[in-house]
Amino acid sequence: MSDSFSTLQRRVLLGIVIAYSAAYLNRLNLSAGLGSLMDAFGVSAAAAGLLQTAFAIIYAAGQFINGAIVDRISPVRHILTGIVGTGICNLLMGFAGSYPVFMVLCMLNGAFQSMLWTPIVCLVALCFHTDSERGRANFVCSFTIVFGHLSAWAISGALIEAVGWRLSFIVPAVLMIPVLLAVLFLLRDIRGAGTGRVQQESAEDTPAPARVPALKAFMQTGFGFILIACVLSGFVRDGIVTWTPEILRGYMRGSSLSSTAFSLIIPCVNALGILAGYWLRRNTRNTRKMVSYMLFICTGFCLLLPVGRGILSCSLLMGFACACQFGINPMLTTLIPLEYDRLGRTGLAAGLIDSFIYIGSALAGVIDGGIYEASGSGMLFFTWAGSALLSAVVIYLAGTRRPMRAMEQLATAGSGKGEAE
Repeated sequence: MSDSFSTLQRRVLLGIVIAYSAAYLNRLNLSAGLGSLMDAFGVSAAAAGLLQTAFAIIYAAGQFINGAIVDRISPVRHILTGIVGTGICNLLMGFAGSYPVFMVLCMLNGAFQSMLWTPIVCLVALCFHTDSERGRANFVCSFTIVFGHLSAWAISGALIEAVGWRLSFIVPAVLMIPVLLAVLFLLRDIRGAGTGRVQQESAEDTPAPARVPALKAFMQTGFGFILIACVLSGFVRDGIVTWTPEILRGYMRGSSLSSTAFSLIIPCVNALGILAGYWLRRNTRNTRKMVSYMLFICTGFCLLLPVGRGILSCSLLMGFACACQFGINPMLTTLIPLEYDRLGRTGLAAGLIDSFIYIGSALAGVIDGGIYEASGSGMLFFTWAGSALLSAVVIYLAGTRRPMRAMEQLATAGSGKGEAE
């Protein structure tokens, strides 16, 4: 973390990294254990994929709700509630005795997990003030995805092989206890004012930006195109994340530990995608077009997947395709919502974007499971390629001159209104 950050900023950033890395540990253990859950509950691949769909539907709805309210309440309280709730859900999932019970707990876990990201974006918007600070903070936050994937797939895969799938949910749940204590300590001086502004207790109050009406803010700035791209991107990203361990397990003829070892290639390559996205973002002012370029590259890797026959080539190609998705993830979920800070709609924009990403994730769970069961991995790879291509085209349209000019005009009008008031 840069020395240019204040003590408060460094503490906030460390708290965010710890909280969201742990959240991924209690979320991605589901994808690591899909094969074992299919065996334990005697269900098909499509039924197992429905678990991810159920989680994602509730998560998407929760993001919409939390995005609408988090600009007005304490983001820290939201984060702490999410940490406690997801830990309890994972603990109970480890003791679930049937598929329906496990399904309900997945849905509850989605509700609590949805309480984490939108307040995190608000903390970034309100504790990091310049574009440079926000860019560097966002870069650090991006690696929570890598930490979460590595820990979830490594820990859960090893536990599944050694002692069974139940501890792959119980152990991450128990780890949330020290995480809760650490976040409480690191964010102890943060309070939320009624306007949604967050300050240190001794900090001077600053006025919140004037809120532009949501419909006006989103309709004129290409936000609808962004949301369509988010659905398609979420479909590809979480399709790869959810089904990689199971696809690789098929290559390894059911050896859970070996497939887990190869699946760890993907989060490692994802780190390269995040680094590439950060470097590219520093060299362009149009985040939306940069997202579209990386999605075009993702399409190419997905088209190559049917050609790769070995487990290593398949792992690398899925890794690079996923790396493109994870390179754009901080741009979609943080940098684009931060564009709406000037319109007073950061939390709502972040909530809607993450919500629509997980609508795509919900579709990936059940649709990908059905395709994989009916036609195998080859058709699944072509489905990902088509979705990535369409998302690239759609979000490119959101970055054209007209919506970007509308954003500037609304921000200028809102600033003038705020000064007049």
